[in-house]
Amino acid sequence: MTIRVRIHDEAWTARLELDHTVRIGRGRSNDVRVGHQRVQGRWTVSKSHLEIAWDGTRWTTVNVSDKPGLLAVYEPGYEEVPLEPGRRWAPVRHRWSYAIGRPGQRFHIVCATDDHRGPAATVLADDRLPGGGALDSVGDVDGFDLDGDGFDLDDEPTAGFDTAVALSFTPLERRVLLAYYSRFAALPRPPTLEPRSHDEAAHLLGRSRDSTRKAIERVNEKIASAYDAPAIATGRNVSAEIGRWLARSGTLDPDLVPAD
Repeated sequence: MTIRVRIHDEAWTARLELDHTVRIGRGRSNDVRVGHQRVQGRWTVSKSHLEIAWDGTRWTTVNVSDKPGLLAVYEPGYEEVPLEPGRRWAPVRHRWSYAIGRPGQRFHIVCATDDHRGPAATVLADDRLPGGGALDSVGDVDGFDLDGDGFDLDDEPTAGFDTAVALSFTPLERRVLLAYYSRFAALPRPPTLEPRSHDEAAHLLGRSRDSTRKAIERVNEKIASAYDAPAIATGRNVSAEIGRWLARSGTLDPDLVPAD
């Protein structure tokens, strides 16, 4: 089992093994070094800021900084929350991120593991998401391979998602979901988390607005049949509540879709 750690917006990525404690901070001895330049004359990251280690069940984070208010943790489907000095946190699922520093001066670290997928599973109707078709002109959106050309991936503490969700979507329905809701699985957390409009989704899909709305209606019928699904998942509704629920369930995870 390994953990992959990436500095957001930089090419640098590290892959570290299970028995390794990952140390992040501005000091040279850290595995991941961020914030080693002053911002407006001040340090915004501690020499040793946080540590990530395997606790026998999952990867656990400890804030080892002595400066409050400089670390927030986030995983798709949940709120971004502050993690104060001395506190521990464990993500529910296998993808999460950190925001280190003061608001407006933050460094973002993105993590993914191959140790657990969380309690939920997604089943595609034909076990894969083909590329091509109308999405070829769109490209990758929020880390999702919408055009089928492949991509590299270089879970107070969040609450558990206790009940497994098994949803079966056709390749088209899967692309429709991502056109509306891919922001909800993006790391780090986007500044605004709202589903795309029918017009935006139709543009991404290269389909008519009416065709796209009919497709999301079929998707909502499947979502509504799942245990504890949002009551708003009816008709042609799209909402942040549905997006968060889909993100918690793993339905939107880009790395749970087998490559072509």
